[in-house]
Amino acid sequence: MSNFSDQLEEIKTLISSGTKANKSFAYSTLLHLQEQSSDSHGSIQTLAQSFQSLLHWIVADVHDEDEEIATQALKCLGFMIYHPSIHSTISADDVKSVLESLVKLITTTKMKSVCNLGVWCISIQQLSEALLAPHFHSLLRAVVHAIDNPIGSLSTTFEAIQAVVKLASLLSENMRDLSHIWAPPIYRRLLSFDKRERDMSERCLLKIRSTIIPPPINLSKVLVRDLKTKLLTGMHDMLTNGMKVQTIQAWGWFIHLLGSHALKNRHLINDMLKIPEKTFSDHDSQVQIATQVAWEGLIDALIHPPMLLPCETNAAKEDDGTQKMGSHKGNSGEIQKNGSLKSIRLIMTPLIGIMSSNCDLSVHLACLNTWCYLLHKLDTSLNDSLMINLVVKPIFEAVFQIDPDGKSFWARDLCINLLDDFISAKSKHLDYDPRNQVSQQLSAKTSMNVPFISGSSSWKQYPVKWLPWDLSLLDFHLKMIYSFIRQPSRRSVCHDNRVPADDASLRLFRAVLKGVELEFKKSSINYDDIMFCLNAILKFIKDICEEVSLDGSDRNGSHHISLQFMEAVSEEIEPTIVGSPLYKVALNIKNIENLQMIPDVGYEKLGVCSIGYMEMVSPMVYLSVLYFSVVVQSTLSTSKTDYILLGMQQYFKFMLASFRPPESLIIINELLYKHIGPSCLRMWIGITEGLKNYINDVKDFSSFKMDSESKSCFSMLMSYPLLVCSCTQKDIMSAMIGNPSEAPFSPQMKVELEQVVTLWKSLYGSICTSLSGSFTMGSFSEDLVSILDRCLDKYTSMLTCANKLDLNFKDLDLHLISLYADAFICILENSCSSELSSEGNTKHGCDYKISSGIKGCLTLAIRYVKLLQTKIGTDTPIGLRMISRVYSALAHFIRSLHLKQDIVSFFEMISCPLLEWLRHMEMQDESITDQFELVWTEMLNCLKRSQPPIIFDSAFLKLQASILEKTLDHSNLSISEPAINFWNSTYGEQMINLDYPQALLHVLDKLWRNGRINLHRRSLPLQRCQSRSEAITAPPRYTVNTTNNRGSKRVELVEDTIGSEHKEMPHSSLKRKRLELTEHQKEVRRAQRGRERDCGRHGMGIQTYTRLDFSQGNEDSQDGETIRNPECILQMLRNR
Repeated sequence: MSNFSDQLEEIKTLISSGTKANKSFAYSTLLHLQEQSSDSHGSIQTLAQSFQSLLHWIVADVHDEDEEIATQALKCLGFMIYHPSIHSTISADDVKSVLESLVKLITTTKMKSVCNLGVWCISIQQLSEALLAPHFHSLLRAVVHAIDNPIGSLSTTFEAIQAVVKLASLLSENMRDLSHIWAPPIYRRLLSFDKRERDMSERCLLKIRSTIIPPPINLSKVLVRDLKTKLLTGMHDMLTNGMKVQTIQAWGWFIHLLGSHALKNRHLINDMLKIPEKTFSDHDSQVQIATQVAWEGLIDALIHPPMLLPCETNAAKEDDGTQKMGSHKGNSGEIQKNGSLKSIRLIMTPLIGIMSSNCDLSVHLACLNTWCYLLHKLDTSLNDSLMINLVVKPIFEAVFQIDPDGKSFWARDLCINLLDDFISAKSKHLDYDPRNQVSQQLSAKTSMNVPFISGSSSWKQYPVKWLPWDLSLLDFHLKMIYSFIRQPSRRSVCHDNRVPADDASLRLFRAVLKGVELEFKKSSINYDDIMFCLNAILKFIKDICEEVSLDGSDRNGSHHISLQFMEAVSEEIEPTIVGSPLYKVALNIKNIENLQMIPDVGYEKLGVCSIGYMEMVSPMVYLSVLYFSVVVQSTLSTSKTDYILLGMQQYFKFMLASFRPPESLIIINELLYKHIGPSCLRMWIGITEGLKNYINDVKDFSSFKMDSESKSCFSMLMSYPLLVCSCTQKDIMSAMIGNPSEAPFSPQMKVELEQVVTLWKSLYGSICTSLSGSFTMGSFSEDLVSILDRCLDKYTSMLTCANKLDLNFKDLDLHLISLYADAFICILENSCSSELSSEGNTKHGCDYKISSGIKGCLTLAIRYVKLLQTKIGTDTPIGLRMISRVYSALAHFIRSLHLKQDIVSFFEMISCPLLEWLRHMEMQDESITDQFELVWTEMLNCLKRSQPPIIFDSAFLKLQASILEKTLDHSNLSISEPAINFWNSTYGEQMINLDYPQALLHVLDKLWRNGRINLHRRSLPLQRCQSRSEAITAPPRYTVNTTNNRGSKRVELVEDTIGSEHKEMPHSSLKRKRLELTEHQKEVRRAQRGRERDCGRHGMGIQTYTRLDFSQGNEDSQDGETIRNPECILQMLRNR
């Protein structure tokens, strides 16, 4: 270190010697020591201590006439005022000496290198602001002199410009105040043909931008003079020479530096605008991008927020203190100046043109960046409705029309994010009060309502301030979303780009609905505002759906997304608003105007309501009609049918849960009954799945209580697939035109019919189980049976016209007819476990008559079997399966019969069909035969278990005669054996001889002679006649048996024990009732007495052979036997 100090002392000696050689060597050595000491703290400290003694000589030598000594001295001086360890030790007086010396040197020297180094010292010095401020003006004068140095040295100009940057960083306010002095020599060089001058000037302006922008008025005035004298001409000259990019870059700086003063020089601005007018339309993308960047200068010049004055908005309080929001004319207030809107239009015109043109992606991005800068500059004034329409709307519309499959998806995403931020600002400011909006714009101290800032709203991250919007901007948001959805190029968009776009549009729409719902929750909102919102939302949905219908196909998934929009309304808006009868809207959906009910199905008997075009309906009905219309189109054309039907299922389940189920079902039925065709079965499947799931999930069924107008809504829904399937093939074919996938009978249709059957049975069971208390199940079943009967009539008449049938529909016919069978079999099976159960019938202690609905169902089953056997045939798999199932269901039903009246009534219905089925038995499949045998067996069993018991007398035998004639001696033992066993256990157990119908005589004679049947029970020998008193107490009954023995007439009285034989205990449910003969028993008894009195007038109990059926011989009678017990006969005659 001592060596370093010695060297410094030697340097001092050499410098002070005054000789040129010594000075040159001394400064050379000093520079070397400075370089070495820069990394050594001790050396620097030593050098700092020696600085005071060296400074005087150095300051003097910078003015040395010898260029070498002067330059070396300046280099040493520059190091000392740059290094922090040295310049911090310099006193104010020394600083004054140094700076004055440098100023004098720069302004007086004629040596280029010396001048450069002098300016260089100023540009690198690290002196404090306090030390520099007193010398600011002299320094600035020297720097300005160096910029336009008389030597014409470009390097000197460069160093001077660096000094400007240094002074601007240290003395910014001073530099700003005097910018009109030092800035002009810099910005004038922007029009230089020398690239180096242009570049150094632009770099300097970029570095000191914050100092001169916004520009001081004095600077703008100087620039105006320069523009008028030479700069404007210079720009045109550069354009003429093809320097378009350089020209527009200079133009951008000029317009920046004009600032607000530009508004006072409109003629000059108009002349300047001729420059970008040429470059905006240039085909070179680089020129266009440069123009976009330069256009930000015009934004700086013309946009000076806030642009609104305090005024009364549409949300301001009225005099009475209530808040009024009904005008919807916006909250813009009074525009501060008439020229503000003109300035906005001027700025936006080329931007809209660029975004609407087919430019390169880079140009579009540059344009969007400039646009975002405009949004940023507008600050909270951007939220004004007029500003939205002028600034935001045109760009959104232009961007949303760009092909999303191109690279411009960046531009689309930017606008989507901006719009999302704008819409979301509503829900992010729950405490927002529109009355404070203006004050917030005017006061930076407002902390309650901080605007929502879009942090990712542009390429350069310009923050955009969004305020919570009011209802005046609802139309804007909906129009922007609609513009995004209906992109002209959507049809050709690939799936990977379309799905994110659909998701984004749905996300935006839900955000809008959330904002509307917040408005609905305000107590200050009035009826007009609610109707305004509902009409706007429904119009938006309707426009989307009409766009879908115009498209025709669903290659782009429009049907699916439109349904999701409707689902969003139902989910986001309070159901009490959507379903309220207070808010009515016109049903202006064109699709419903030409819809008619399903023809020729008797829908007027079902009580189906009518929804007509332009009727006033609730928003819920409007949405449902629209939803249904889209589903109808989608199921005929879309590849997303499964997704749509799943959505439909969830939508209608939500609809049932949110509104009264009967009302919802009435609307659903109305819409269903206006559509026809196999594809409509898919809709019914979706709706019914939703209803079934809702019934299974709901615990309180009180909402299903129905009045007279809505009680049939369930039967209407259940009847729909039956009615659709009963339509003629002509109707079905017309519905399938244009859809080759639906051939007359396709595998898809078979699957759908199977789904319909399964779901129909499941829903019917759920209704019977869960909703039996909400309406009369008998009436419900009766309505369904009536519909089934009508469908079967229609189908039968269709089959009779065999020449009109298309053979291609044979499979379809069979599957449709199987649907009817599944329906009434389901009704029959559910009835067995409910209405006709013995427990349910005996609870009331009285007989139960089969309901008209079940009778109709049985009649339908009989007709159905006849149709299968005669018209369709049982040789097909479906025919075999259906007949077998019908027989099985009938057997199950018969098994549930216990009461006498039910059994007799059923037997009267089934007798004739049984005979018909017997005739077809030999031609039937073995599986059908087995089921028929089961029906026959169950039929005989139920006759025997009747309660109260059936009296198997002559009258009942007459009822059974025809069926017994065919079954007792049937060739199939499975038929004849049960019949014989039945006879022996019923008629064969009687103690009296019966009046056998003529048709049975041959069968009975054959079986009796073969010993297979008993005609009646064998009687015991008669006891002697009782005493008279006993006879009076219990008078016996007699019948007369006669035999023909060698032509003589013999009469025999046989005691009738029918009274004792048939006095069986009544059913347990009748124990408490007084024992008496039923009407049927009384009628049989009267018929017996009448026959006894009509036996040839021979008296009671006498019957001659002339009236005797000789097939009724008594096994106890023998030829030649005399009349037994004559005393009894005489006693009986006396009693008469």
